[in-house]
Amino acid sequence: MRQVAIIFICIIITSLFLTPAVAQEESACIHIKEMYLRFDGDDATVTIYFDMDLFGDLYVFAFGSRHLEPELIKIFSIFDDLEIRKIGMDNAVIELANVSRQTDSYYLFDERELGTEVEELIILYPSGPNMRFNDVSEIPPLFYEVS
Repeated sequence: MRQVAIIFICIIITSLFLTPAVAQEESACIHIKEMYLRFDGDDATVTIYFDMDLFGDLYVFAFGSRHLEPELIKIFSIFDDLEIRKIGMDNAVIELANVSRQTDSYYLFDERELGTEVEELIILYPSGPNMRFNDVSEIPPLFYEVS
């Protein structure tokens, strides 16, 4: 029993030294593998698939995936009106409102900086064709037809 207590104390001391270093990294625990951006009028739905580092996995295992919400809000902080619909162990669904503006027959989406790098960004247009971008940290300017 004494050995278990000593090991537990060593783990706590080690985590105290590692936590500040990990916290300084941008989006330290979440690495976005895929991000799907689906437009619907002037709104959009984002579905992300992500990996986490060991500390992130342990944190989610101990406290639940809902505690990732502040990290996701930080990544998408450039958007004024967002709502996190679902957070899973390796994915999340986020609703973004009023992200595009309508002109005569098109919606225009201005370039937006993300709070982290995305391995693969897939744009799903309402009319059907998709666009893929690799290793991006911003969503490029886009336009799509009013349906």
